[in-house]
Amino acid sequence: MSDEVPILQVTGLHKSFGDQQVLRGVDLRIETGLITVIIGGSGSGKSVLIKHLVALLRPDQGQVLFHGRDLFTMRHDEVLQARRHFGMLFQNSALFDSMSVFDNVAFPLREHRKLSRADERELVISRLEELNLFNVEHKFPSELSGGMRKRVALARATVLGPEILIYDEPTTGLDPVMIAQVDDMIAETQERHHVTSVVISHDMASTFRIAHRIAALHDGVIVDYGTPDHMRSSHHPVVRAFIETSGTSGRRTAEAER
Repeated sequence: MSDEVPILQVTGLHKSFGDQQVLRGVDLRIETGLITVIIGGSGSGKSVLIKHLVALLRPDQGQVLFHGRDLFTMRHDEVLQARRHFGMLFQNSALFDSMSVFDNVAFPLREHRKLSRADERELVISRLEELNLFNVEHKFPSELSGGMRKRVALARATVLGPEILIYDEPTTGLDPVMIAQVDDMIAETQERHHVTSVVISHDMASTFRIAHRIAALHDGVIVDYGTPDHMRSSHHPVVRAFIETSGTSGRRTAEAER
């Protein structure tokens, strides 16, 4: 493991809602520039953990260190500044239905930067074209396929040049062909922009295809963590169950695994 300070580090994170203990001491290292996939079943605490990574929830105990600084000891304005380094791709894309594709992608720019109309258009169109979206800027989300909506959402998430991209169950409800396209989109975005990616998933086939590191979250703790090769040979019952339920041994060609 690298001695370099990771871009994000979670230590001893606990969170309860009333009598329900959701996170029970999560420790997690997010390596700079890599794709880390967090796997876990329903109720394992994935969504709650993600909300802590961007300081939308405050823990009962523990830290989330961003470049070595605890998000929860920062001033409010410092937290807002830190969040600008994060991009988020939600499970349902979360586009604004009443806005055109162009306005959806431009929205973060208008909130956080002051660009000329020409510079704004150049940046928005370049982000769309990077994702093979041509001549769609005047369309509305309802006119697009599910896969196209995800690509528009990714263009919006990357338009400010974030250091970290968080994907919340990006392949849920998609067919195998579309899952492969989304996997490729995640991997290509990481390679093109050298962005650190955190992916929440329950699909081991997809996970083995894109991950550089995998963390298994179960009952509020990380029960195993490592490279895809490590996880393939893991004897932890949670990891084994995920692999077997997915119907894959995780074997992929070196080219597919990157």
